[in-house]
Amino acid sequence: MLPKTTAHTLTDQTLAHVPLSMAEAVKPAIAFADRAGYARFLSAMVAYTRGSGERLEHAARVSPEGPLRAFFSRLAHEEAGHYKLAEADLAAMGLDPDATPNETVLAFHRGWMSQRAPAYFLGTLYALESVAWHLRDDVGPHLARLGLAREMCRFVSVHLQADEAHGADTAALVEAHGEAEAVRAAALDAATFWVMLHLDALVGL
Repeated sequence: MLPKTTAHTLTDQTLAHVPLSMAEAVKPAIAFADRAGYARFLSAMVAYTRGSGERLEHAARVSPEGPLRAFFSRLAHEEAGHYKLAEADLAAMGLDPDATPNETVLAFHRGWMSQRAPAYFLGTLYALESVAWHLRDDVGPHLARLGLAREMCRFVSVHLQADEAHGADTAALVEAHGEAEAVRAAALDAATFWVMLHLDALVGL
């Protein structure tokens, strides 16, 4: 039986360990998931990434002129259309995204859009953009296990590559920014959101 991960497993982590803890929390679910779970994952990613451009544009708009605003603006441009990759993967499987509103994603989106603190944006992005590196060796074999064609895996493939660079860029900005505890708190909140979103999609926890 797959153990259920709860929020407390991600507390008391140093910032550097947050992405690794996120990856370890979902690895059993990745190994457990079937094709239906993968399809639910893609639908969740459509819901989650459809708002990425808007969220990052908001972060840029409320940040002071300088490296942070430039970074958020660049990410907004790069991330804005990623939901279309997940839609295309689903279409290649003969499926449409789930039209049911994803309440977990909606709550995350509202929380982000209510924020104005750079430490919140940096901590959140540090967690979300750094986790893929810790999954890079695990995902491919399980996609193959599910018998998925390449055109059904574009969302995952793109993010495994792009997020490595984004994570490194975010880490450099975090180091320069300061406000270490506020950044860490935001990263932990983002980690809990990300893990629960993935567990719910992959195995229906």
